[in-house]
Amino acid sequence: MAETEELSEDIIVNILTRLPVKSLIRFTSVSKRLHSIILSDPKFALSQLKAARQQKTLSRSRLLVSTETLPLESLHLGDTASFGEPSSVRKLSFPFQPQPGGSVKLLGSCNGLVFVAVDNKSLYIWNPSIGFLKQLPDPGFPFADNVLPYYAVGYLSATDDYKVLVASCDFWSGEIEVKMFSSRTHIWQRIESPCRSDFRLFRGQGTLSNDAFHWLSYRDDDEEEEHAIVSFDLQEEVFQRMPLPNFDHDGKTYTSLGVCGGCLCVSRYPKGAWDSIDLWVMREYGVNGSWIMLFSLKLSDPPELPSVSRQFLGVESSTFAASWTDEGSELIRIDHKEDDKLGRYMLKYRYRISMIEYEESLLWISGYHPVEEKEQVQILETHQKASGS
Repeated sequence: MAETEELSEDIIVNILTRLPVKSLIRFTSVSKRLHSIILSDPKFALSQLKAARQQKTLSRSRLLVSTETLPLESLHLGDTASFGEPSSVRKLSFPFQPQPGGSVKLLGSCNGLVFVAVDNKSLYIWNPSIGFLKQLPDPGFPFADNVLPYYAVGYLSATDDYKVLVASCDFWSGEIEVKMFSSRTHIWQRIESPCRSDFRLFRGQGTLSNDAFHWLSYRDDDEEEEHAIVSFDLQEEVFQRMPLPNFDHDGKTYTSLGVCGGCLCVSRYPKGAWDSIDLWVMREYGVNGSWIMLFSLKLSDPPELPSVSRQFLGVESSTFAASWTDEGSELIRIDHKEDDKLGRYMLKYRYRISMIEYEESLLWISGYHPVEEKEQVQILETHQKASGS
């Protein structure tokens, strides 16, 4: 019998980088060496994420859905027809529960890392794929009864820096304080908040594009309703106002901002209805004249979305709409490429829905990785039991 040659570690590692995260998590129990490579080697984690993005067949883009009081569900973003199928849904266990009357808010995600605010005060970095969890330093907001009207999360590859911007608002006076966290400095810095008279009513999760955060804003005067984009440049660290396309008065309003083909985009739909959706793209960033309508989809069976209880999220290939009533909640996925193609998923809980897009990865933020291997093993085992991996 011919002797078999053992593969070198370099070849084994190269093969492993092409496997999905779920399979790699299983391989951590094969040997201590594989456990160390998969969970503790930052170069391997980056190589695996890069390979997953290059090989779209291995991509694990998911939608993370939560209510403000939990639970959490993760849905695989495959084709629209399979959206919400049992095989694509995964229940997740978040280690920290809010206080009675408190809330859990999904702030955003980058490179598989999810940023979460618990009770509008405690902020965490969490990787749902490996169970990694660490708390950020206290931002030191001055308000006792604060809410988070707007927030954003982004990653700057040039400086290898994760940025977390959070606005805190006093529930009673309406006073706002804005702070931003840097993973490189590990500190929060105060940001000058925009003047209310110029930036009215922008809220929720910001969209990262061209190293800047973006939110939809509007001022609702007695005679007219004006929309615009509020941006925050991560290099200059200032808020600015960007115009939207010059639309005719066609009775349509805006749902959400997103990124399509690497460009900032905005979706629109008719007021009081949901029988069509338009997607506009800014081909040249910052140039108002570069806005073009990419497509207009017509829906023969539009979903019913109560105006007071709905949320929208725009991603690369789809727009997601969530609605909730006393009877339950529903997620609708509208495919950007095919007319009249909807994916639906019913949720049992009845509370306000929060949703973000994330991708599975093995990453953590340097300086927040558990020092002792025992701690990492305990976190991973707890995560595997909760997720059924």
